Amino acid sequence: MSNQKLWIIANATNQQASFSSTNGDSGNCPAYSVTHTGGTDGNYIQIPDCSGSQWYNDHRILVQAQSWTVAFWANDQENGMLYWSPSNSYYGGNPLEGSDSTENLSLLITFVNNQLQVYWSPF
Repeated sequence: MSNQKLWIIANATNQQASFSSTNGDSGNCPAYSVTHTGGTDGNYIQIPDCSGSQWYNDHRILVQAQSWTVAFWANDQENGMLYWSPSNSYYGGNPLEGSDSTENLSLLITFVNNQLQVYWSPF
């Protein structure tokens, strides 16, 4: 599925974060809170399509805190499967399985056993 929409970012960490999209949307994600992404039209952020490292710089969303960064995008060559990276770089090793089956998404960023993790759910 292409043209996915991100409605919510849940920051389940102890650090204030901010998000920005190459689509031009940005905002804050306070620690231990749920943030409605809003977007330029007030409802959601269109998740950028990116199918390779050559397109990464212009096609991703970043969520950044003082000691961690998460980048994510939809792989348009895999029916819109969401991927995430624990840095500001392209990485194909963290697919969010099943995320290609829905148009409206929310993301949870947390630590599990001191390891950064990202989960998704339909919105």
